[in-house]
Amino acid sequence: MSPLHVLAGNARRLAMALLLLSSLPAIAVEPPLTVSLVVHEYPPLIAKTLPFGGLLTRIITESFAAVDVKTTIEYVPNNRAISGLMMGIYDGSYGWAHAPDRDEKLLYSSKPIYTFRMVFFQRRDTEYPWKTLADLRPFQIGATLGDHYSNEFSTLEAAGTLHVDYANDDTSNMRKLLIGRIDLFPMEETSGQFLVKEIFTQAEQEKISFQDNAIWTVPTYFVIRRGYPKAKEIIERFDRGYHQLAQSGELTKLIDETLAAAYKSLPPAKGDAHPR
Repeated sequence: MSPLHVLAGNARRLAMALLLLSSLPAIAVEPPLTVSLVVHEYPPLIAKTLPFGGLLTRIITESFAAVDVKTTIEYVPNNRAISGLMMGIYDGSYGWAHAPDRDEKLLYSSKPIYTFRMVFFQRRDTEYPWKTLADLRPFQIGATLGDHYSNEFSTLEAAGTLHVDYANDDTSNMRKLLIGRIDLFPMEETSGQFLVKEIFTQAEQEKISFQDNAIWTVPTYFVIRRGYPKAKEIIERFDRGYHQLAQSGELTKLIDETLAAAYKSLPPAKGDAHPR
């Protein structure tokens, strides 16, 4: 066969291949996106210094990575995250519950990313049984400025039924609980357990427990402000990425792995009686 025949045959095959490709439906390629998020630290769920940035941070970044969305995260003091988001200073955040004022200005992921379980921490040698929060009238309850424990808690506090003693942060409240300056301190169960291990010696840890009876359970979500130009697309992509993680079993795996890494990152508890 002459070289001319070979070239002609190759040309025909190439033309047929191009014709076949042109008849196939076009495959849409999603453009990469970047979204800026703001949060405040709440270890081990959210913390800049922890592996993966904490549990919720990893859930967010892994869900977005699955759908080609890059995240940048800014850490700010308590309450500035949600107030800044509501004012339009920031684009999105995570770990927030539905509330009427927020619902007007924010879009939420279709499913919660984590359910907060608020419980009372107490000294191990004490018992404060209750059926309703009003039963705790005789006791001194610690609280952290800026935190919300439940609508019922706030109502009873405003009515003077609950005696609440405020501190600037959770660490101060947990220390007050240890030395008996307050009787009870409400905190999210996972975060409270982590804080006890983080700040106390082994002997002190053994003096603190928490109740099974939950004050409040609340689903929390990824949120983005409604005025963000690509808000609906960001929410839609997050929902798809989160669904992929959940369906594949990767979500359960990363939850266990991330919490284990957070506890492993803590220094060994000292055996003496002095706080770290």
